Amino acid sequence: MHFYYQSTLLEILIELGVSESQLLAKAVSRSRPLSKAASVTTADLAAQMDSMCSAALELTHDRQLGLKLGSRIDIASQGIFGYALLSSSTIGDALKLLVRYNRAILPSIRIELIPNAGSFEISVRAPQLPYELERFYCEILYAAIIKSGSILVGKQLIRFKLELDYDAPYDSASYHRVFGSSVHFNCERRVLSFDTPSIRTAISTANPVAQEIFRRECDRLLPFENTGGSVSERVQQVLLKSGSGFPNSSAVAKKLNISESTLQRRLSKEGCRFQQLLDQVRSRLASEYLITTTLPVSEVAYLLGFSDAANFRRSFKRWTNTTPSALRQEGMRLSASALQTSFV
Repeated sequence: MHFYYQSTLLEILIELGVSESQLLAKAVSRSRPLSKAASVTTADLAAQMDSMCSAALELTHDRQLGLKLGSRIDIASQGIFGYALLSSSTIGDALKLLVRYNRAILPSIRIELIPNAGSFEISVRAPQLPYELERFYCEILYAAIIKSGSILVGKQLIRFKLELDYDAPYDSASYHRVFGSSVHFNCERRVLSFDTPSIRTAISTANPVAQEIFRRECDRLLPFENTGGSVSERVQQVLLKSGSGFPNSSAVAKKLNISESTLQRRLSKEGCRFQQLLDQVRSRLASEYLITTTLPVSEVAYLLGFSDAANFRRSFKRWTNTTPSALRQEGMRLSASALQTSFV
């Protein structure tokens, strides 16, 4: 999901006169070598994003770049995670999803939702990063939360307070455009707070049934974003990179430089089977295709290696407990609701 943030950042940089080649050249000069693991880990992805964002800050000298990026984030463009937010019951439920899938969104930061007397606080920390980069990530997240919140609840009033532990910029108008009068500078801490009634505010596009489906699909993403090097995670990475021609267990074992029997034995120790992992990958890709494209179900079935649409529909029902058409219709409804609300 963090790749969406990268592409949006690039759009902003181009508007500011920084080319993609300039950004990549600067980012490469700052990046560290990738790990030697069979799959790219979250640590690798975090390092790549840190290099890109640090390069962007150096090239633009714009201390409000994070604010600009966060204000540009669109819920529906975040794929399955965005639909999980849109179908949540309350603002509090949506914020819990943000914490749960933290590492799949902005992998270098840690997000915490802390209950306090009469309020809930969102804390963002990344003490391992340079100060400017940590501030950049904080402003991305806080701006994205406020923008997303206004879309989720429509005209309902959300009370919040943003405390920032640094001086107000010479031109603070952009902060007030995003946060109104609720932003405060020169504070002792850096935190975004919501009062309890605001946390309980109902989301206009809530759908408990759809939310369960989208959350379950988000859970399937977690192994791909994990820093661990378990065999099951490496198998999933290989399957994801293979396109529609999914390799069998023998071919995957060869890519991992182990025998097929060793692969099966190690997967068994981790409590899973090769077919189970293949189904998870197919389910994830199927949901993404159905929600983010207009491809006919028959073409989605073909892309996932099914001989006909009927077999795909049966498998999809088994994976998600819903049908391809129902999932697509719900995604379209949520997108339409989010788009309509954003123009209110």
